[in-house]
Amino acid sequence: MLMTGQSHASPLDDLRWKSRVLVVVAPAGDSAAEQQRAIYQAATAGMSERAIVLEEAVGESDRARQIRSRLSADGKRFQVFLIGKDGHTALSSNKPLSADDLFARVDAMPMRRDEMRRAR
Repeated sequence: MLMTGQSHASPLDDLRWKSRVLVVVAPAGDSAAEQQRAIYQAATAGMSERAIVLEEAVGESDRARQIRSRLSADGKRFQVFLIGKDGHTALSSNKPLSADDLFARVDAMPMRRDEMRRAR
């Protein structure tokens, strides 16, 4: 069977060099996933300023499976990943990350420091 290159691509690949991605992996109805979503939504201004978008790999859709495969996550437990604009995992945790923790990690990234310098 012939597989196209697209079938191996992760939905995260489209965001490379455009956005940082906060990926939530969890079983459906997971309370930690709901908590992480609420943290993200409560800090939308800071997330937007840092170009952080939220992606969820919850459930059994093809998209969720592709994202979990890209991150080597099984989806049986809560995990959260911060993916840098370069596509590399900058941070992962099995507990929800506070907005302050995310912002501190992103603001320490060389690319983000460069963005802040250029914005002055």
